[in-house]
Amino acid sequence: MATQKDISKYLLDYYQIDYTLVEKPGKSLFSKVRVLICNTIRCINFIRENKIDLIISRISPYLALSGFLLRKPHVILADTESAGIYAKFFVKFVNLVITAQSYRRRLCRKQVKFDGNIELMYLHANRFQPDVSIVDLLGIKPGELYVIMRFVSWDAYHDKGLSGFTDANKIKAVRSFEKYARVFISAEKELPPQLERFHIKIPPERMHDALAHAALFLGESSTMASESAVLGTPAIYLNKNWLGYTDEEQEYGLVFNFKDTAEEQDAAITKGEALLSNPETEAIMAKNKQALLKEKIDVTAFIAWLVHNYPGSAERLQKNPDYQYNFR
Repeated sequence: MATQKDISKYLLDYYQIDYTLVEKPGKSLFSKVRVLICNTIRCINFIRENKIDLIISRISPYLALSGFLLRKPHVILADTESAGIYAKFFVKFVNLVITAQSYRRRLCRKQVKFDGNIELMYLHANRFQPDVSIVDLLGIKPGELYVIMRFVSWDAYHDKGLSGFTDANKIKAVRSFEKYARVFISAEKELPPQLERFHIKIPPERMHDALAHAALFLGESSTMASESAVLGTPAIYLNKNWLGYTDEEQEYGLVFNFKDTAEEQDAAITKGEALLSNPETEAIMAKNKQALLKEKIDVTAFIAWLVHNYPGSAERLQKNPDYQYNFR
């Protein structure tokens, strides 16, 4: 099951993965209730038709309710503390909740923590090797530095009441970074006219290659900041609400977190200039990345074991959480 969110449908099509779309709710209460009922029915039918024995997902109200009604075991992964009441309510209907050790909330007694994060599921060195040909796609000269910037739309449920860089500071950041590197911008909403020429023009499936070879990431997306961090690219993340996993990556010297005040926006841009102007940054980040990977588990191997051996695997983890360190 998938939602038509961001580029998820595009990537599923690109990698030729079969899927069934669920409807996205509108902003009104009526729309949310109607979609909750319709999507839950759609999920129930999908589970029955495909004889699903175990559900694994992010926090999904539709799958949580359909799994509960059909008495199907359901494992969820949660990593966004700001999901708040939404997460706290729907975990009541699932069998096991998996969160990173950096996750700061206790959702329920069925919660198990792993030493890693969701981005390591697909970007761990055991899973992903960046393709250097991305520099040709970007039109980068040999040895030329470049920066990836990401600005979000702030439309997600957990983004309520939040905002990011002002247009003036987006322009200021580009002008500051242009002194040291080429600048590329990924944006969910319209950019100021002065910045349109910086819009990145690569296929979405190549973004991780671009992040891996960038000299710096700056943006409002916690996911892309974390992706940059596990790839060894210094990441400047700006958001009023910090998350456990970006806080942890800051401890490794891979992410630099800033709030969204005017002073913090200026400080974030200044930090970006400092990183770009320091010839030691690349070596420092490579060392910090290795320190992170040395201590974290191979999350994909861990999840695969958990699923293939469920429910015995869940019982083993609850008795001995350190069993996860068999998956390095």
